[in-house]
Amino acid sequence: MTLTDPRGVSGRARTNTSVAGSLVVLAGLLLFTACGPPAKKALPAKTVTFPPTTAPPVTTTAPPPPCPQYSTAVYGIDPNKVAQTGGGSQLVTVVAPTSQSLAGIFVAWAEGADGCWGPVVFAGQPDQPYQAEMGYGGLLPISQRVPGDGATPIGLFSFGTIVYGNSAVSPTTLYPYHHLVCGDWWDEEPGSPTYDTFEHVPCGTTPPYAADSEALWTEVEPYQHFIDIPMPHPPDDGAGIFLHDDTTVGYTDGCVALPNEELDAVLGWLNPSDGPHILITVG
Repeated sequence: MTLTDPRGVSGRARTNTSVAGSLVVLAGLLLFTACGPPAKKALPAKTVTFPPTTAPPVTTTAPPPPCPQYSTAVYGIDPNKVAQTGGGSQLVTVVAPTSQSLAGIFVAWAEGADGCWGPVVFAGQPDQPYQAEMGYGGLLPISQRVPGDGATPIGLFSFGTIVYGNSAVSPTTLYPYHHLVCGDWWDEEPGSPTYDTFEHVPCGTTPPYAADSEALWTEVEPYQHFIDIPMPHPPDDGAGIFLHDDTTVGYTDGCVALPNEELDAVLGWLNPSDGPHILITVG
């Protein structure tokens, strides 16, 4: 008798079918894995390039060249080393070797655009420095000077506003010029209300200050041309201090004097617009 498995063929078939199904699922998974989306490739890192960093150009200004130096043995003084020159661009320096000297070193200086002083060159005249006559009383600080002592005052002073002279020809086109005539005086009497000023009275008239003053039209030799150097007042520490023509005696009564042609060159150069000053000192 042949025994038959109760599951019969159908049972084996179900078993085989299950196995086959599992195989199909596994194959599908393998196929999905094999045919799935490709793996993403890592992108190369981007290199960011910045423009080169450069510092802005540095602008440097070269320091100005130093001013020329002038020998005190030759020029008496170097105005580039003087603290106070009056604030203008024209300066006259008069330097005596001692306080008893009757003569000094005279130089006219001009300030350039670079702020440096240099000696002026006058056409047709010898190179500076020049020799100037001084007062017979030597030189004294303005604070120590008294009327009639014959001393040339030491200090920094301005110039007057008019050029005077016994010559009919003016040495300047930059200042008013007064041709001296009879009756022209310079009041030098201490205490006078017009002390240290130019005054005119009718010719032949004697003014009240005449004894201590100058009758300018009679001083032909030293006053061919001159310009006033005003003194600080009060007190009445001196009057009639001029830059004028030199004298035959070789000294003055307290003024500063130059040879005629050199004086005219200086007076023609002085310009009131340039604030000229005169520095008188002892070297």
